[in-house]
Amino acid sequence: MLQIADSMESNAESPASPTRAERGYLWRPSRALQHHGQIAITYSRPLSPGSSPSWIRLLRTRLAAVGLDKLLPFLLPPQNNHQLSFQNFPEIRVYKASDMWNQGSTLPCLGISPQLPAGPVMTNTAQHELPPLVEILPELDNYFENYNCFIPLFDRATFMHMVIDWYSSPAKKSLIPWSAINIVLAISYRVLDDLPIDDTRLAQCIRNVQSVTTELMAWNEDLLGLQVLLGMVILFQGTTNPQLAIVLIGSAIRLAQNMGLPSRNANANLPPDASLQRRRIFWIAYILDRDLSLRAKAPYTQLDAETDLELPEQDDQDGIGILTSDTDHVQFDYLRARAELAVIQGKVHNLLYSRTAHRLNKEQRSETLSRIERMLSDWRNGIPAELMHSDGLFRRFSRMPIQLMMNMYNRHLECLYRINGVFAFDEAWISRVRSYLSATVIELGEDGIDGEVNHSEIAPLPGEWAQCVQHCRLGFELSAFGRETEYSVCLIILLVNIIEFPDHQLVGSDWDLISRMREMFEQMNAKASQEPFFLLAMAQELGRRAWGQVKRITHLRTMEFHEVTEPDSTMAENWMSLDLMHT
Repeated sequence: MLQIADSMESNAESPASPTRAERGYLWRPSRALQHHGQIAITYSRPLSPGSSPSWIRLLRTRLAAVGLDKLLPFLLPPQNNHQLSFQNFPEIRVYKASDMWNQGSTLPCLGISPQLPAGPVMTNTAQHELPPLVEILPELDNYFENYNCFIPLFDRATFMHMVIDWYSSPAKKSLIPWSAINIVLAISYRVLDDLPIDDTRLAQCIRNVQSVTTELMAWNEDLLGLQVLLGMVILFQGTTNPQLAIVLIGSAIRLAQNMGLPSRNANANLPPDASLQRRRIFWIAYILDRDLSLRAKAPYTQLDAETDLELPEQDDQDGIGILTSDTDHVQFDYLRARAELAVIQGKVHNLLYSRTAHRLNKEQRSETLSRIERMLSDWRNGIPAELMHSDGLFRRFSRMPIQLMMNMYNRHLECLYRINGVFAFDEAWISRVRSYLSATVIELGEDGIDGEVNHSEIAPLPGEWAQCVQHCRLGFELSAFGRETEYSVCLIILLVNIIEFPDHQLVGSDWDLISRMREMFEQMNAKASQEPFFLLAMAQELGRRAWGQVKRITHLRTMEFHEVTEPDSTMAENWMSLDLMHT
């Protein structure tokens, strides 16, 4: 059975590694975090990859580290090296798909072509061509140093030996290693470099991997096919339509089951390194399975009853999966915490969406709900206090760890909101929120001073409302760099809280959080289709009602409006004048 340990393991110091400058990277501050008063350091590509003396020395150093420096002459491109033509590959299909998150909206969604490439495309694919090693090596470094160290999909040494084999021997240019190199490049381009989905390099990598999807699903000679499938899920889980990722994760989990990854006994006779890698790959698959299951309200594939592995343990030798502060000694076992949260996500799904949930009586449902709430509370308590506020995160971590923490915290909030019935995409909750727009619930008054909320016409707030609001504030701050589907959830909760409690002490700071979203709304408005994003349209109306309640309380206290500690009236005017609906 699945075991969850209560303690957080400590991390030993990782061996010293060459500096970024030694690896040929350039320092570049990230503008995304500058308004928080912090400048995160990211790295650009080397300016001139090729066969220059400096790059030859750099490549020789890297190869020597893995004992393969003698292969250098075979890896450098010749003077007139043939480059793979991007024009021969069809553009990746981007279509408009219905978005389960955004009712009535359509957003670009990545699709897999049902047909394999043909003609010139098939010729290039059959040759398994890739750019010269010196061109892709920076991207591979970027992936392993800034992503794989937290999400250990591949073992770096094993992967790099595979890359060298592929480039040094025609006999080694087989299909599955070729697809693995492509998926790592695609993740580096998309997740780390944030390239648009139609970028030629990214599109080619994705098309290459797509062309061998059938072979990947049937590959069981080693872990590589499974690893590439999981890499595809990582790429596609962020699209507006999760169906593609759901199909892929189902295939990946079944492949993992066939290879015995969920079983402790299957790893018993393996070398420690091989056993560790198998466990890590399984937990990555498990996390993705539970994420997509809860998002789509679809059954997950890997059952806890069929899992007898312990949660990811920290390896003192490599520190993989550990977030380590850049400024102090704060460490966080990210991979383990993410797996623990995935276990809870499964229980939330069971309670809300499984067939067995409908057979629970009221007492059983209440008991299960309380147990999940305790699990979420225990999980939160495992996060270092220094990382439970935005300043602590931005001061200690660079962009990728911040994004991972943001995503993880929002997945936790999603669990909290769902079990308390305040998830922004829950029909019952949205129906309740819309009630505030009715004149029978709130009568609009002159000069923006509205009538008191008529609670006889509206359902009561959930019992854990205060807790939801409390955690929502941090989620709102962190989601400033996330997706609109994440911060819009917090937005609705904060606005409802102001409507219900317009005189609470944090109204001013809550309004400040809301106003900080205005720029992001404007950016979304510039990119949006003509069809409205219903939550933002609702937020505009709720903002008017919330402000009317604040003015009502102020009026009752016979105070001048400009003396109140809440935000000045220009904020409300901005809210009401902001056009969120049209480009």
